[in-house]
Amino acid sequence: MKQKIALALSLMFVMPALAENQEIDLASYRAVYEISFESSGTNSGIVGAEGRYVFDLDDACQGYATNERFVVRLARNESPIVQDYRLTAFEAADGGKYRFTRTIELNGEAGQKASGELIVDAEKSSAHVDYKEAEDQSYDDALLTPVAHIRELLTAAKAGEDRHAAMIFDGDVDAPTFYAVTRILSVDDDDKTEGDKDDALEGLARWKVDTVYYPPETGGEGDGAIPKFLFEAVLFENGVLTDLKLDYVDFALKATLSDLEVRQSDC
Repeated sequence: MKQKIALALSLMFVMPALAENQEIDLASYRAVYEISFESSGTNSGIVGAEGRYVFDLDDACQGYATNERFVVRLARNESPIVQDYRLTAFEAADGGKYRFTRTIELNGEAGQKASGELIVDAEKSSAHVDYKEAEDQSYDDALLTPVAHIRELLTAAKAGEDRHAAMIFDGDVDAPTFYAVTRILSVDDDDKTEGDKDDALEGLARWKVDTVYYPPETGGEGDGAIPKFLFEAVLFENGVLTDLKLDYVDFALKATLSDLEVRQSDC
């Protein structure tokens, strides 16, 4: 259970910045989301949930610094679970490097910890990660990390595309990569979103994004293409996400934007 939530959390904001999305500049901001229970399957054992997710993105000129914390209490038919997930990362603007440290606490006790540096080669054809707490790994494909995925989605949305697919790097020791397929939908001016209540998002273009994360070996196709996680949100052109739904297949959570601070960049 703890691995499932942690994986999905970092995947939510996963995407290295490639040359074609250099014109996409994201806002520096801090967003707070209130976590609530959405639904569950018959055999999941999850009967309720509450918590908070805080995401902070800072445009550091040479790249983007992110800090995340996700604390959730899952009510179960058995005893409840409290998970505390934290991520600190820096992603170079050109997508060549991604440094990260992520920790998980379960019911107040230390769980998995992973830190390292992902390096994507100049041709964007392969990648290698140096772990401090696990064996190093190499990949034959280019990988997208969290911020760059958002930038690529925005590039695709602005170009009028309705689908985007990429291999995503998560950083988890046990399951570090996923194949993500995103459907991009337009949002009508009359459609209500959580962002309508915030002046910082007023007048910005927005799209609905539905992303399905598959095991990397399936490529999202065939009998083995069973989703590991599904994510829905409204994506604004400055990179802010609202109206989040986190679907872990056997249960789903809702993340409602409760506070947003958009900062001016010094770059």
